[in-house]
Amino acid sequence: MDEIKPPCPECKSNNVAQIFWGYPANFDEKMEEQVKRKEIVMGGCIVTDHDPNWECNECYNRWGERED
Repeated sequence: MDEIKPPCPECKSNNVAQIFWGYPANFDEKMEEQVKRKEIVMGGCIVTDHDPNWECNECYNRWGERED
């Protein structure tokens, strides 16, 4: 989860988070801190072929394509 964060295509905010899809096997303190800082958001444990990769922390728009 070290990709460069793109601005939101809706509101143009740079305050975006990468979406973590799936069940985190090792939800450790580092990941907990990333969630608290809104660097990542939990997308859920049901993963499809069309899940977005980014969520705006301002307008909650989701976009992009998740990479495995």
